[in-house]
Amino acid sequence: MCFHSSAVESNTAFTEEEAKRLLEERLSTNPCDTNALHMLMEVKIRVHKMEEPFRVLDHLIELEPEELEWLLLKANMHIYNNNHTNMRKLFEEILKKDLLREEVFHGLVMATLRSNELLKGLLKRVEEANKVCKKQKRDSDVRDFRLLIAQVKVMKGDFSKALKAYQELVKDEPRDFRPYLCQGIIYTILRKKDEADKQFNKFCRLVPKDRYHPYKEYF
Repeated sequence: MCFHSSAVESNTAFTEEEAKRLLEERLSTNPCDTNALHMLMEVKIRVHKMEEPFRVLDHLIELEPEELEWLLLKANMHIYNNNHTNMRKLFEEILKKDLLREEVFHGLVMATLRSNELLKGLLKRVEEANKVCKKQKRDSDVRDFRLLIAQVKVMKGDFSKALKAYQELVKDEPRDFRPYLCQGIIYTILRKKDEADKQFNKFCRLVPKDRYHPYKEYF
């Protein structure tokens, strides 16, 4: 069995290295092929060569400076090397171009977890962005921002206000599984097992059945 496992790992490594070689050959004749660059970056991430994906991303950003997805991906990649300073700088750069990107604010929240003062100031910015989305009737974005605001309250240890926020979200849209998961986590922290189980059961009934869905990792 051990021999078989090693053989599979070796074959996988060979496949990744072969893909890397072919993509690099393709780029040697067409260095502006953004599709090939994107694929090369993914291959290098899979083989855990983190310095190289950053170089590829920098090239993609140079070729497509208006494509904010590259900046967002680069910011998130700083999670791997625990560089929260650069992560925050990139998120702030994105917000200068698109003030209402909820996932960017979410990234900023993650990057400022250890500083209550920074988190407090960031919460005000999130609430302002949420107000703008309300005025523009961007209902989906408003809901995402409300979830993020509740999450910040959890991080600050304000569980009662967070629970109230999640309960209001459930009242507005009872089919959204996310508030049930978050409430279950809070009740677990508060050692209210029965209430936590109730919320987790609701979450399990509503979360998409696709086994690859990102929220499936919780159960």
